[in-house]
Amino acid sequence: SSSSSSSSSPSPLCSAKFGYDRSTERADSFILPTLQKAFGEELTHYEIIGDKIIQPNAVGMKLCLTPTQQQQQGVTDDESLKKPKKWPDEVFFKQVLATDYVSSRKDWSDLRRTLLYARTELRFYRDILPIMNQKGFHATPKVYYSHYDFGGWIDEDEHATQPSDESINKEKLPDPLVKGGWLILECVPENTYMQDSPLSVDRAWQCLEAAADLHASAWQDEALLQRASAELSRAAFNLQMRNPKELVGITESWEEFCFNFRGELEAEGLWTERVRNLGSRIKDVAERISEELSPSPTDDYATCIHGDYKAMNVMMGINPEITSAVMIDMATASTGLGMCDVAMHVHHAVEPHDLDGGGEEHLVECYLDALRDRGCEYPRDVAWRHYKLAVVDYARFFMGRMWKAATPETMEQKRDNRNVANINRSIPSAMRFVKVVEKYLTEIEDSL
Repeated sequence: SSSSSSSSSPSPLCSAKFGYDRSTERADSFILPTLQKAFGEELTHYEIIGDKIIQPNAVGMKLCLTPTQQQQQGVTDDESLKKPKKWPDEVFFKQVLATDYVSSRKDWSDLRRTLLYARTELRFYRDILPIMNQKGFHATPKVYYSHYDFGGWIDEDEHATQPSDESINKEKLPDPLVKGGWLILECVPENTYMQDSPLSVDRAWQCLEAAADLHASAWQDEALLQRASAELSRAAFNLQMRNPKELVGITESWEEFCFNFRGELEAEGLWTERVRNLGSRIKDVAERISEELSPSPTDDYATCIHGDYKAMNVMMGINPEITSAVMIDMATASTGLGMCDVAMHVHHAVEPHDLDGGGEEHLVECYLDALRDRGCEYPRDVAWRHYKLAVVDYARFFMGRMWKAATPETMEQKRDNRNVANINRSIPSAMRFVKVVEKYLTEIEDSL
């Protein structure tokens, strides 16, 4: 049994997206059995604290795990006193149920991508993170339970980067009511941690230091990376994970952006032929850039990356001197180059005035220093090439996807949404990004 409470604010453990409710009775029916699999059948009660957190590809909630009936009734015989409590007071519960998405995902490839995100995150926590923990990486919440069942829908040996089988009819897949993934994590205390976006330079550095911890724990570890490559995915904006239509239509998408932002581009001195041709220029080099940013487990500088390292996927210690940052949402964790996390984080989270005047370079150099302090050799010239490639690759994703229908009005509408990248809700951020992308792309073109 369970009861709901709305007296507390929602847990910040997952980035919140409210506005519709996927909390059917059937969906809630999975909560208690899953809790019992994690903590034992003695657990018979829970409460949902606050609102459920509805994300595009998952539902999360904060749960209070109530005492046993004996404890509730004040029974304190010797036997009950001897039994240690088997579960924490609160947990964060995350689930992905296949039937929640069958109707909302237009075709099998879209539905499959949602399920693969869940499988990647659950495999990361189950199989990869314990190895990294042994190597000293602890910048994630504690994991109590990680399990999925997509049997008959996605083969266990089917890799996330394989093209989907377009002949599959998603309406005829077997046993849809029981297919899903479930994750139970430690609750990150709200009086100790915070989320925010945009970030100050100091806060961004706190996040990049956690990224350096992650990357150092898997740095050129061939055995670990072989396993990660086999079981996980690719980063959220990696070309292999994107709809091919994005790259096919990138030239037209960029022309539309230029039309919509002509005044802003002119005001920044960016209404030049080279900038107006950014879409076709990036299209010409996109596959070569992606190939260089997608290392194999045996390549130099390969590591395990977060893959979607935006500001709201990091819980920062309110007092960073005492509490280190914790990263969440590992649905696109993968083998890759650490600079992909750095490039995304810097341009997703930090404002132009903090990046100008050497601020961007300072953050990248601080990350490199942190890696070196952790024993990772990353030659400066190689690292900076990887960073610039990753910035241009991130721009390819934005031009083909996020900026496809962007206007000054849509950016204004998103201005206060902390889960949206700065470059998609702040015109000054977007203009600075365009300027930097053109500069880095020119250097890359000259080197090819």
